[in-house]
Amino acid sequence: MPRIGSNSHGESRLRMLRIARRGDRHDPKELCVSFRFEGEFARAFREGKADGLPPGEALKNLVHRAAREYGACEIEEYGLAICDRILKEYPAITRARVEISERAWTRLDAGGRAQGQAFLTGSPEVKTTAVTSNGRQIAVVSGLDALDVMRTSGFAPRDRAAADDGRDDGLQRLLVGQLSGRWTYSSPDVTFRPYRQGVRAAIVETFAWHHGRSVHHTLYAIADVVLATYQEIADVTLSFQERPYRPADLFSAGMENPDDLFVSVEEPLGVVEVTVERDVT
Repeated sequence: MPRIGSNSHGESRLRMLRIARRGDRHDPKELCVSFRFEGEFARAFREGKADGLPPGEALKNLVHRAAREYGACEIEEYGLAICDRILKEYPAITRARVEISERAWTRLDAGGRAQGQAFLTGSPEVKTTAVTSNGRQIAVVSGLDALDVMRTSGFAPRDRAAADDGRDDGLQRLLVGQLSGRWTYSSPDVTFRPYRQGVRAAIVETFAWHHGRSVHHTLYAIADVVLATYQEIADVTLSFQERPYRPADLFSAGMENPDDLFVSVEEPLGVVEVTVERDVT
């Protein structure tokens, strides 16, 4: 009889909006949850018997119950709660992985005052986390996606030879793109909110201040700052998708363009990704 190798089950893209009400101040959290689990489910494939296989509706109810209790917390805490409940309520499951993303909402400003119960869609930036557990070992990876950034100066020429032989015109580079990152905790026993806030601050501040020779140079500098600041973070993965722009050609209009008017170039898109790990030697 053919042997069943790896198999997994789960639910994807469970979307919900959790409103934490604190008097007149409401805090929305728009969450998207996906999870996969593994276990001894060979009979479901060989015989069509779903013994021990959790029904999809029961899993969705479990996620919703956890959201009622933990949805106002950090998404890492919510993911830990889901993993713990799945493993406790369904003994046939041997390993669970929960992925959560959170979309931001911004308070609406009316009459010069931020409103407690009215909101606008925020930036495309998304908070993410992935929690994996087998009941004994737990791994937590946090991150952020779709952070739109731009630098209008502060990048050195690509190399000295290019600057000397005229291949580089000396203009300050315009860098526009979308930055994403994720970082692995060495332990789940951390206070996630200040770590996330600190890592995000390190990312944006290093991007703003670092006079990089290239995107590669800047991404490494960001990871270096994060690892030097937070000993509980084991590795950092950063990716940057550059949206290219070029100076507009104003020759036909009889005008010069002193490098202050740019037009978007649709293709190709430059993508750089790097994982920087803590040196444990």
